[in-house]
Amino acid sequence: MITVLLSVPDDAQHLARSLTALVPAAVEGLVRDAYVVGTPGDDEIEAVADAAGAELVGREALTETIAAARGEWLLLMEGGARPLDGWMTAVREWMEEPGRGAATFTLVGKRKALFGFLEREEPLRRGVLMRKSDMEAAGAADDLKSLARGQSTKRLSARMAPPA
Repeated sequence: MITVLLSVPDDAQHLARSLTALVPAAVEGLVRDAYVVGTPGDDEIEAVADAAGAELVGREALTETIAAARGEWLLLMEGGARPLDGWMTAVREWMEEPGRGAATFTLVGKRKALFGFLEREEPLRRGVLMRKSDMEAAGAADDLKSLARGQSTKRLSARMAPPA
């Protein structure tokens, strides 16, 4: 099962969108727990996290949070991003296949740039799914972006909407 690690968004509405999209997966037992990582900008973010059953943790506690995660897989996401319809099936199939490593979602709604091949896409924006054991082997970290950036990934058939 999965533990979700979300970065703290700028806006509580964005966090609410992310957490709402994860509710069906929690009901089905796919998502075991969720953490919002970082320093919130306002009390509304804390209230949204609390109402959704997600725990708010500081970046300095990221390594301990990963160790305490109940899922054997971790999903790193940018606060405000939302996995779209069909994602649970694609993720389950990925996790059930022996020897699978880290994977990312397909980002939807991305603007095409003339020189798009020169543009670096933030991996946290499209979500990174990886084994908890692989994350722990990567060592201590205080930032979700750097953890996501350091992974070699394959593309899932699932789609992710970036923060609005």
